[in-house]
Amino acid sequence: MSKLTENLKYYRKLNKYTQESIARKLKITTSAYGFYEQGRNTPPYSKLKELSEIYNISISELTGEPKENLEFIAQSVAVHTYPYIDNYVSAGSPTTISGMENLPKIQVPDELTGSYAGSNKLFFLRVNGESMNKIIPNDSVIGIIEYESVYDLKNGDIVVYATEDSEYAVKYFYIDNDKLIFRPSSTNPNYYDTIFDIKDNIKIIGKVVQYSVTL
Repeated sequence: MSKLTENLKYYRKLNKYTQESIARKLKITTSAYGFYEQGRNTPPYSKLKELSEIYNISISELTGEPKENLEFIAQSVAVHTYPYIDNYVSAGSPTTISGMENLPKIQVPDELTGSYAGSNKLFFLRVNGESMNKIIPNDSVIGIIEYESVYDLKNGDIVVYATEDSEYAVKYFYIDNDKLIFRPSSTNPNYYDTIFDIKDNIKIIGKVVQYSVTL
């Protein structure tokens, strides 16, 4: 067990917080925070800073790292801010998204977004469901690049699409002549392809370019 994981537990319990309450303060899921305490994922510098402020200690006290090492980490991690849809998009049956206006923001390190870092067409939302769990685990946060047309996509892209009832889902995308095929990738065999005519009122919201279980 690392000094950081020990300290995460120690200071949380010292301040009488549960994992759930700390996760809410950090605006992440309880499972994502739990991974920090288990040592399965390392909190980004921005979350370490938030935690140190919550516990009223220095970041070096929290991590056990020398201050100069932390300053180097902080300087080397570039982040951008993106719109964040604070509702679930289904990776199973489609589900309606509400509250599309006045979206909150999320900070994402450039190392996660790669060549899409800083794009004004990139936004993030959270996934609920198991129909894509071979690729995108339930409760992941996905990054999406907006696209205007199905013809901007390639077969095998993972997309978020909307039906004519403004219901949204995440699936693999395929186009076959006049058919649009949205295919699951799940350990559950009960999920199956959803097929539409290309003339149906189906809107491609965008292509999934990144996902994370730690945001």
